[in-house]
Amino acid sequence: MKATLAIALITGSILLAILFIPTSLIFSSLMTAMFILVPMALVNAAFLLYLGLRLSSSESQARITIPIFLVAILLIIGAFFNIYTLTVWDNTYDPLGYLWLFVPIFAVLFAGLALLIALPSRTKLAGIAYLLLVPALMIWVSTLAQRIDFRVLTSQNAERVVQAIESFYAREGRYPASLSELTPRSILALPEPVIIYGQAWCYESGDDYYRLGYVDREHWSDPRLIGRIYKAEGQSAQQSLMCEAEIATLQEADPFISYWMESQ
Repeated sequence: MKATLAIALITGSILLAILFIPTSLIFSSLMTAMFILVPMALVNAAFLLYLGLRLSSSESQARITIPIFLVAILLIIGAFFNIYTLTVWDNTYDPLGYLWLFVPIFAVLFAGLALLIALPSRTKLAGIAYLLLVPALMIWVSTLAQRIDFRVLTSQNAERVVQAIESFYAREGRYPASLSELTPRSILALPEPVIIYGQAWCYESGDDYYRLGYVDREHWSDPRLIGRIYKAEGQSAQQSLMCEAEIATLQEADPFISYWMESQ
């Protein structure tokens, strides 16, 4: 029992750490995160709930259940967080909407039924709650995410980056040479543009100027990529078109599409 509990907690902790890292930094596709990471987290959460409920029946082991239930609840929250963010990303392409929930809901139904069968009669209510409540909340979270305008969200995210850059300027008297020069606290909190999955901000600067932008496109199937400037301060002696390097990276990743560039 102790070995099983230790493995479940370690696995849950690893999954928990991954759940709250931007998925584009780890997974190359939305499908991998939604169909593998989220179901694994939900199944692990159900197993931890099972272990916690079994141990709670013993007074001598009741204290151990607190971290078990905490990790389980955080895993469920992390799964909801990923469903939300991945659904927002889905909005940027030809959206599948609720179809993304097929595998996660199947995982929850499987785990919920296992809880119903394995738990003693007095705790079977937890299995019923997991079986009914978690899928309902998943659908609700997906509904909220499908209402998000990803272009408005990108502008809001860009504004947060601008605030971090200008805070750096107020402290240091110059603009950061790159966004990675911002303090660890700021760089961890910086959101990403939500236009093309996996893209980064376009940024260039000198001591007295900077330009922040992102790669944009009119539609998810449009091969034209636009280097769009969100905010510029000061003036450099020689400025290149915005987002040249970022667009070149996208061209290498998808050589079958003939991209060309505009700057706005």
